[in-house]
Parts: sequence; structure tokens; C-alpha cells
Amino acid sequence: MLDHSHHPIDQDWQHRASCRGTDTAIFFPDGERGNVRARREHAAKQICHTCPVLAECRDHALTTTEAYGIWGGMSETERTRHTRRTRHAARPPRARERRTH
Repeated sequence: MLDHSHHPIDQDWQHRASCRGTDTAIFFPDGERGNVRARREHAAKQICHTCPVLAECRDHALTTTEAYGIWGGMSETERTRHTRRTRHAARPPRARERRTH
């Protein structure tokens, strides 16, 4: 068995997250729609807003392509849009075709 006592727990970003100990239901959809979903997401993002590990959480969600929930202050839709924008921006511009008249 490995001895992990020399690795402080607080080195793991998840142990320093503002959401630690919070009911996880606030971060994940449960079939709700419209205003109910928007209010839940807003409440979750308020917790994320001042989180000391927001960037680490967001990076985790984007790297592992978390499919559900609020991670790093971003919803599923926001993460998908961010990924699309990032991929689009990383593509080299197409060579412009020269037209001869």
C-alpha cells in the first residue's frame, strides 16, 4: 500500500473548490427546462464565480469533455461553444483561391 501522507490533500484542486460540500444537484440538470434550469445554473455559477480553483475546474471540464453540469462556471452549451470557437480559431486560414478573369 502506498503512503500518501507526504502529499497534502490541498494540492488537489477539487479539495479547495468552493462547491466542496455543496449538494451536487445544483450543478447538474434533472430534466428541468426554461426558467427553472436557468435559475439553477445561475445559482451554481454564483458559487463558481469566486472559487479559488475556477480555472483548474474549467480546464478539467474542457480537457475531459465533461458532458453534463456546470464546471468552472460554464454550462454544457457554453463548453461546447468554447470548444468550437477554439478549434475554429486554431485552424489555419484557407489559402485564397486565385481567380483569373
